[in-house]
Amino acid sequence: MRRLFLAMLALCALPALAAPHVVAARAVTNPSPTPKPLLAPKGMPKPNGTPKPKGTPIPSGPKVLVYPFSATSSGLPKNAGATVATIFAHAFEASGGLDVLPTPPPTKPKLYPATATRLGAGYYVAGYLTPIGQGVSVLEQVVSVTNGVIIYSKTAQVFSVSDVGALALNARRAILADAGVGRDYQPSTSSETPAPTATGPAGQAASIKISGISGVLGHLFGKRPTVAAASPTPEPKPARRALVVRVMGSVPGGVLTTSTDLLAADLRKHFHTAIVAAPTSAIAAEANAICGLDRDATILTGTLEMIPGHFMKHGSSRFYLKAYACFGALLYHGHANGGDAPTAIRKAVDDYVEHHPDNH
Repeated sequence: MRRLFLAMLALCALPALAAPHVVAARAVTNPSPTPKPLLAPKGMPKPNGTPKPKGTPIPSGPKVLVYPFSATSSGLPKNAGATVATIFAHAFEASGGLDVLPTPPPTKPKLYPATATRLGAGYYVAGYLTPIGQGVSVLEQVVSVTNGVIIYSKTAQVFSVSDVGALALNARRAILADAGVGRDYQPSTSSETPAPTATGPAGQAASIKISGISGVLGHLFGKRPTVAAASPTPEPKPARRALVVRVMGSVPGGVLTTSTDLLAADLRKHFHTAIVAAPTSAIAAEANAICGLDRDATILTGTLEMIPGHFMKHGSSRFYLKAYACFGALLYHGHANGGDAPTAIRKAVDDYVEHHPDNH
């Protein structure tokens, strides 16, 4: 009986002893699943790996509008001004740093500022063309749309695309400097274009490949209407020279520089002309020193006045022209009005030439 009881106890203990081993075996064969990551709350962006650093955007350059240049003579082709403007625009784009806006439809010069403002330009470029010999005299002006001031002006005689491109690069530098751009941009050089042999704007302009423009300059220089053999020979200019002193006036310095260049260019059509450096406030007292050894010269200068517009009327310009003898006497004093400064200056010179054709 006792043996039977012990045998029964042994049989009852076997399941209890085997239970821990079964549980351990199940733990080994069926490991616990990896806990799932907690979901982000609604509205939160899902992680997408390590964010890539964004590059610093290159700021766009000043916005520039190039208007067709105005021809001051009928001796140039009709599209001469548009061609020069196209060369400027291509040079700006090829050298970089400026955001060149598309040229608007034909616009009157007095509407240049308003049109540039409407199109969002910070600067606009305009100018005048005058045929001289086999070349063209180009007067370029860069105007700040913000305050209407001419920030840069230059007159030069050009004979090729490189010459015009050099003027454009000078204008570009003036725009970048006025806009306060911290870095300058060098013109891009094509591998097919040989390196320029000259330094400065002319050499840089030679490195700019302006497609489709090179042949157009022939229409400006080589194919201008020639004077027929039967045409009368133009009269020689009088021996008495015209010495031009800087124009005065209560206008920005850039406008005065441009006006001085325009005065000399208009006088040069009739007289042998040169621009001289002299005090503008005491010409009569300094006349002897201005003439120097050229005692037969005439000293010419002027004062530019801007006449403000009224309601529904645009402003105008008035130019006072004076001529002095080398001993300080005032020989001539006249004035003319115009819708802009170039027109007023040209009219004043024409009046002077009519009364003093020999510059006496």
